[in-house]
Amino acid sequence: MKFVSLIISVVLLFISSSAQAQVPEAVSYKDYLQQVLDYYPSLKKEYASIEKAVSQKALAASARAPQLWASAKFEYGDDPVYVFGALLRQNRFSSDDFALGRLNTPGPRSDNSASIEGQWLLFDFSQTASRIKSAGLFADSARYQAELTKMEAILAASEVYSRLASIQDLIKILDEETKDGEKDVAAAESLNKKGLILGADFYLARMTQTKLMQTKNEIMAQQAALCMAFNILRGKDPVLSVVVTMDFQKQVDLEGTAQEWIAKSVDNRLDVKAMGKLLEAQGVEQKRERKSFLPKVSAYGQADEHVHSIGDSGGGNYVVGLKATMDIFDPGYGARVKLAKAEVDRLANQYQEVKDQGAKDTAETYYRLQALKSNVQLAIKARDDARQATQLMVPLYKEGKRSIEQMLSVRAGLVKSYEHWLRLENASRQSILSLKFYIGELNQDQAEGIYGQ
Repeated sequence: MKFVSLIISVVLLFISSSAQAQVPEAVSYKDYLQQVLDYYPSLKKEYASIEKAVSQKALAASARAPQLWASAKFEYGDDPVYVFGALLRQNRFSSDDFALGRLNTPGPRSDNSASIEGQWLLFDFSQTASRIKSAGLFADSARYQAELTKMEAILAASEVYSRLASIQDLIKILDEETKDGEKDVAAAESLNKKGLILGADFYLARMTQTKLMQTKNEIMAQQAALCMAFNILRGKDPVLSVVVTMDFQKQVDLEGTAQEWIAKSVDNRLDVKAMGKLLEAQGVEQKRERKSFLPKVSAYGQADEHVHSIGDSGGGNYVVGLKATMDIFDPGYGARVKLAKAEVDRLANQYQEVKDQGAKDTAETYYRLQALKSNVQLAIKARDDARQATQLMVPLYKEGKRSIEQMLSVRAGLVKSYEHWLRLENASRQSILSLKFYIGELNQDQAEGIYGQ
């Protein structure tokens, strides 16, 4: 008995913990937005691109600083030239070393040397300056791209959150109407068997109820899929159950004409700015390639110490000088210049394409929003009318003044009107966020003002 009691306790504990784990997590819009921005891999990738671009600029600037390196070497041999040079560097010549026999066939000698060498680029006709400038422009472009990706994350998070909130609101209406509809159909079935209502009305009503239940199944499937997308965007377990809320009764509006919004989009859209910096950087690279054949002047130096064996005294030597180099014939010069020019042309056309697309997107979204604003008001009226019609239909149906088919059709109409209204509310809010995105002004505070509770 004790063993059975223990098993029962363990099972009850497991059931309790499982039930506890299934309690949906309530997530506010503000918290969700921050979670998405903290996790969003594409945004982290853009931040890494910024670090890379900044490092490339530092690498380009490093060419202006002198380079120093140290080296050590051990050599041993009897080559006459090598032995003569080793004796000379070690300050170990004697008169005997100039004997013809010693000069022609010297004995083997070892040479231990340590040196410090350096080189400093003094002048290269702005080649280094151009590399630094273009690297800085690439870094600016990466920053714009990161801000653009952050806005895209806000857009994606807002869309998923609002769609999930609208579906959860719709499910409440569906639950109410399907339960009441089931009661109506059950009562009508009993009356139909007694011959008190028309069979055609009954079966039409049951068809309507079946469609309503099918709609509920589809909406529940959409909720499950959106929950997974919701959790994936914030880097959580996809199967977690969540509850979200949004005040769809809150009205949102947008000021300004289409021309004003298009002008802002052309001037401020971040992908346009990012592309503009890329184009400017490539223009710098094109000029640099054209001047790449010009001479470069460097200073160099070397100081070394040579000894016959470790611990001996030896000779210290140094060499300093200036060196100028210039390409007389570079077979790849023409190809590099043409390649740089072709890239400038490509980016210039892409830049204009992005600007045109931005103006087009802004215009389409603005005028769609104007239509949505009018349709939202009509949808609110239709929703309220459907609610009123349902409330008034119930007593009429109970009094026998309306058929079961009419009663179920009104319930289905109420669900449809709510679904249509919520869809338009979502589209309106998303359009406003999209316009803010197009003009490069979308941020968490503005999204909060439109979607926040």
